[in-house]
Amino acid sequence: MWATRSYVIEQMGGLPPNLLICNSGLTEKGYSFGRPLREIPDEPLAMRRARVRQHFIDNLQESRLVLDTKIDGFLASTHLWAGEAVYHREPLQLVYVSSRQAIDPGASVPGYVISNWGVLQLPRVLAVNLGQNAGFASSSCIMLPFVRTGMTGEYADNPRVFGRWQPRMLETNEAAEAFMRLLSRPQSELNQGMFELMVEGAADNIRMIWKRVTLNVGEEPLDWS
Repeated sequence: MWATRSYVIEQMGGLPPNLLICNSGLTEKGYSFGRPLREIPDEPLAMRRARVRQHFIDNLQESRLVLDTKIDGFLASTHLWAGEAVYHREPLQLVYVSSRQAIDPGASVPGYVISNWGVLQLPRVLAVNLGQNAGFASSSCIMLPFVRTGMTGEYADNPRVFGRWQPRMLETNEAAEAFMRLLSRPQSELNQGMFELMVEGAADNIRMIWKRVTLNVGEEPLDWS
């Protein structure tokens, strides 16, 4: 990443980028989170224990890879480029690509859901840490539905996977068009915002609509404390 920093700044004439889009390139095949494995008739207890243990380890490794890619990657990119923006006194616009599953979880992909939920806090964390320099780095999150890519193509004809959100998967050019519409808005309107892309209509006549998402945190005292 540090080598990339040097290369990018060199290619841009000594200045950092003005726009950074953070997106992970890893998904999760999924597993039955929190559920025991199905029993195999007449399976010896020792064999079941070994099978369950290995399945448990494999599941956690799958989620760990997703969490590491998304959370570590976004944190590192933010830390690096926000620091450069403040140092060079150059404005930076950060866009974090989350997922609709962050607020509407799907089954069997715990690492993916949790990592995309964590991303939603990054804009606020960054602003708090930058303090008086927060004006140099605006940031927002987008939550996309299913988009046809090399990772999601196998689900394109399975309405059980994406059907509750959209009549069909978005093509990449459609997602890009919707994203550019959002990006054309003033930074003051996007900063600290969370935006969810909705897909409505029939499969041959879809309509893409952006919604602003607000997470309300409530606190109340406990009498017994």
